Amino acid sequence: MRVAQSPPRAGTPSRSNRQIVAMLIDRYIIREILRPVVMGVGLFLLIYTGFSLSKNLSMAADGLIDTATALKLVGLSSITTLEVILPTSMFFSVLFVMVRMYQNGEMTVLASVGISPQRLMVSVGTAALFIACVVAVLSVYGRPWAYDSIYRLETRAMSQVEGSDLAAGKFVTLDAEGYMFIADERSEADQLHRGVFLFQTHQDNNGAAYNELIRAETARLPRFDPGEEALLVFGNGYSYLLDQGGQSDWAMRFQEMSIVWGAAERAREKIRNKAQSTAALMRSEDPKDIAEYQWRLSTPLATFLLAMLALPLARSKPRESRMRAYVIAIAVYVLLFGGIGVVRSFVEQTRLPEYPGLWIAYLPPAILLLFLMVRLTRRRTRARPCP
Repeated sequence: MRVAQSPPRAGTPSRSNRQIVAMLIDRYIIREILRPVVMGVGLFLLIYTGFSLSKNLSMAADGLIDTATALKLVGLSSITTLEVILPTSMFFSVLFVMVRMYQNGEMTVLASVGISPQRLMVSVGTAALFIACVVAVLSVYGRPWAYDSIYRLETRAMSQVEGSDLAAGKFVTLDAEGYMFIADERSEADQLHRGVFLFQTHQDNNGAAYNELIRAETARLPRFDPGEEALLVFGNGYSYLLDQGGQSDWAMRFQEMSIVWGAAERAREKIRNKAQSTAALMRSEDPKDIAEYQWRLSTPLATFLLAMLALPLARSKPRESRMRAYVIAIAVYVLLFGGIGVVRSFVEQTRLPEYPGLWIAYLPPAILLLFLMVRLTRRRTRARPCP
């Protein structure tokens, strides 16, 4: 005996229709989120590329690198910023789209057709997971490759630079050593710089910070050859060593003074853990390597958490001011990345153990996300009308 099934009540969508509606909503929300992400990444990259281009072309004009190397460095440095630009763009994209949907009453319409907050979480989470995977590839593989390529390009460029060719009348930052150099003029005949000034900040073995200043009538700069030590020779001037703590200063008058140049080792130390492969960092016991390794693994988590946090933080009433949601969301964003930076410094300084290490910085935002999602779901349940 067949039992006749009663047709669905008027105004009640069938299960298949609800699934179709949910799929259409998923596509709509994902498309609306990813579109501003692409625009945001493009805008951030444009701003950063402009800044990086001016810096590297200035170095090319000063004779430190050639123009082709400068352009390559701009492209590679842009890759290193993507792991920060992508999570930021994703966060603000979700925030912008959700605030707009609340303000325009779209959320009310979605609720009326049975789209629950859990369904919205799935839609936003799908887009966030996609961007998090892209960030993971960039952090684990793209970041070390880009930094290693940057180091190789800078090393190769430095090996082709003659110190005597550096432009006069401009501040030149010799990045590998941290020296800032300027000369009043350059003598082509004897290949000397005249009226020179050199500045560097460094630390001694006890950790005390000093400012080193040299003012001399002449200076002979060597060829910057990575892997080889060279001498910067100054003639007829003064050398000052100023304690930043104000405990002791030192001054000297000289006829001739030489500084040993060892740019390659300091440059490699500066960029070493950033350029190492993720597999090598995993085996390292150095605190800085551990912090770098945990940073690479945690950036996808930061991307996902930020995107999911934007959903409940964007909640507002129609015609309510949007500024409240934006201010709260930006405060959460700043606190999250600020907390990650502080915890990373603690790991590098061994003030925090390897475990939980950097992961402890993600515990507060994860708890906040859980609290906000539960609160949003409960409000939706209480607001549902009785059948």
